Amino acid sequence: MKITKMMSRKQFAAVAVRQLEKHGISCVLVGGACVSIYTNERHASKDLDFISPYSHEQIAKALSEIGFEKQGRYFKHPSSKLYLEFPNGPIGIGNKVPVKPEHHLKVGNTIIQMLSPTQCVMDRLAAWFHWNDRRSLIHALWVCERHPINMAKIKRWAINENNPEKFAQFLDELKKLKQSKKEIPAATD
Repeated sequence: MKITKMMSRKQFAAVAVRQLEKHGISCVLVGGACVSIYTNERHASKDLDFISPYSHEQIAKALSEIGFEKQGRYFKHPSSKLYLEFPNGPIGIGNKVPVKPEHHLKVGNTIIQMLSPTQCVMDRLAAWFHWNDRRSLIHALWVCERHPINMAKIKRWAINENNPEKFAQFLDELKKLKQSKKEIPAATD
C-alpha cells in the first residue's frame, strides 16, 4: 500500500509496521495514537509512537526504503501529515516497567501490536497522576466511554502509583460521565 495524505491512521501504522517486519523489526503502538484509535479520532494526534527494541539506525534504514526521512526525533513521509516516533523502551505505564501489550489491531494482512483499551487508560492516567495533565485525564475518560475497561486492573495499578486522590477524581469523573450520558468536552488550557 502506498502512503497518501488520505490514508487513515490505522492504514499509515500498518504500512510502517509491515515495512519494519520485512526487516525483522518488531514494534508496539503506544501513547496518543492508541487514544486516537480507541476514540475514533476524537483525539487527533499527528504522531504515532512505537516502542521497539531495535536501534533508530535499523528503523531509519528500513523506513527510508518507502520514503520516510528522519527529521529530529520523528520519521516523516512527504505524502502524509502523520509521522512516526520511536521513544526509547521498554514499554512502561507509570511506574510499571516493562509492560506487555495486550491488544492488536488487524489492518488488511498486518497485525499492529498495541496497548489495550485498559492499558491505554492507565497510560493516560499516569500522565494525570504524575504531571497533572488534565488532557490525559479527559483522554482516559474518552476511552472509557467507548470500550469495556478492566477497572479492577486499573485500581491495582493505581494503588502502586501511590496517588489515591487523583484516582478518586478519575472515578468521580467517570461516575458523572456515566450518569449524564453526555460526551466529555475537550480540555482547555
